[in-house]
Amino acid sequence: MDTKFCKVAVEGRVMTVTIDRPDLRNTLHGEANFELGDVFDRFEADPALWVAILTGAGDKAFSAGADLRTPSNNDDPRAFKGMPVPETGFAGLTWRFARRKPVIAAVNGFALGGGFEAALACDVIVAAESASFGLPEPKVGLAALGGGIQRIVQEFGPKRAHAMLLTARRISAAQAQDWGLVAEVVPDADLMDCARRWADEIAACSPASIIATKAIIKAYHDLGMEASNREMFALPEVRAMFTGPDVREGGKALFEKRAPAWSDPQ
Repeated sequence: MDTKFCKVAVEGRVMTVTIDRPDLRNTLHGEANFELGDVFDRFEADPALWVAILTGAGDKAFSAGADLRTPSNNDDPRAFKGMPVPETGFAGLTWRFARRKPVIAAVNGFALGGGFEAALACDVIVAAESASFGLPEPKVGLAALGGGIQRIVQEFGPKRAHAMLLTARRISAAQAQDWGLVAEVVPDADLMDCARRWADEIAACSPASIIATKAIIKAYHDLGMEASNREMFALPEVRAMFTGPDVREGGKALFEKRAPAWSDPQ
């Protein structure tokens, strides 16, 4: 992909996206947000790509959020409601609610504001020991309007969420793991190996099964426990799983004691 503000690398079924503005602590302005929106559009559309990893260049920051120094063209036709982001939100992720494929956030350094919101929008977060997380917007007269408030309440529960949101405090990687946000904390030098290990574990599963699982999770959030249980068999992703080739391949591979050869998702 021809990109200016991020680097994109593909290895096997895994796409790694590195926000590449280390001199600006990987903050994002309008053009960077639109570019990342395009990158994740292509990821979703490419059946050969099953998992993505999002990280930041350098060792200081995953992303410090919005770039307030570089002017953005809010009249750009791609801007959502006059904001310098695509319809899919900050980093092309925070409002991508229909996303089918897993994304892992590999958080190096601090993830603040929109950077934290982008990490929260991912399915799995792994973090370097030096990482920290926060939504400091109230300290500059703003609020976290990229989904951060809602996701913090969803992830932490109301009391912990209020304690963090109303003080604009940062939390460490260790505390984020203790509160259940971060799946694994590793030495800084091991972060990308850790993220790749998680990506490979996901890619070892049937992509049709992963897509169906994500659809059921979304249905649970949208409909609640009982309705999502009763309605999940009508989901197109679940029907595709049952009618696709992987359901047969999985049983055959198990019987033959070999690794399954999964099909690309449709």
